[in-house]
Amino acid sequence: MKWSMALLDRLFLLRPTLFFPIWIYFLAGLAGGGRFGRGASDFIHPVAPAWIMTALTLLGGSVYILNQIRDRETDRLNGKLFLIANGMVDEKSAYLQAGVLATAALGAAFWIDLLLGFGFLTLFLITGMLYNFPPTNWKNLPVPGLAVNACGMMLVYDMGWVSGGGDQAFPVQAIAYGFGTAAVYCNTTLPDIKGDSRTGKITFGVRYGIRSTAVWALVFETACAVTALVADEMMLFIPSAAVLPLFAVAAARGKLPDSLRATKFSVLALAASVCVRFPVTLAPIAAVFFLSRWYYSKRFGFDYPNFKAS
Repeated sequence: MKWSMALLDRLFLLRPTLFFPIWIYFLAGLAGGGRFGRGASDFIHPVAPAWIMTALTLLGGSVYILNQIRDRETDRLNGKLFLIANGMVDEKSAYLQAGVLATAALGAAFWIDLLLGFGFLTLFLITGMLYNFPPTNWKNLPVPGLAVNACGMMLVYDMGWVSGGGDQAFPVQAIAYGFGTAAVYCNTTLPDIKGDSRTGKITFGVRYGIRSTAVWALVFETACAVTALVADEMMLFIPSAAVLPLFAVAAARGKLPDSLRATKFSVLALAASVCVRFPVTLAPIAAVFFLSRWYYSKRFGFDYPNFKAS
């Protein structure tokens, strides 16, 4: 049992619940490329989308480990992500795990296509290195932190777009997904304001406070819905319009639970929209969700993940 839990610790060090946005955005791009694209790229073969999404998952896991290493002190103060913050996994082995995952992901990407490989490398350098490490440390700054998260997910969408048959021109639909990411990112900085401010991190929530951040989240979510409508991206417009009232309530009230509720249902609504197009995605999402609930309850006594506004 001890060895089994140690292996699960290594798995959950990757923060698998954060794989959901990667899968959702990639598949949304895959559908968009097939619908709006002007013909498949030459290098794409029938199994390429599955390979690319798997490689993106590995790359995401590597980036999430690096983020935890760099945020170990704030995570400890904020009472979350205990594996590295509380010394349950040592930093040296965490770096090694992140390096193996990044190497595997980049190797797979370059094997599929040279341009795709450079896309992966750019994504890793921005979200993994420049975001987390000096001299940039963009995760500790409000606007750069928001920009990295939005641009990173736009790149994920674009990789799905090319895999689905879209051309190499950057799609306008990706901009709508970038706005949606920005809205969610703003709200995710709010629960950690206390711990972040104590360690010198000037996140969006720390800089602007709960109410102003919630207002910005509403602005970005509105821009997301409008851009999706203009771009005829109904897979995003319908869920973003559906949750827009939740963002409006959060902005009007300026209460943390309202912002958390808007964020959770925003992710859920988009996941449901994508799963209508790709029903098979329900299986891995459900597996990760319920395994995560069991693991966090068993390991830490936590009710996570959930849809509670707390």
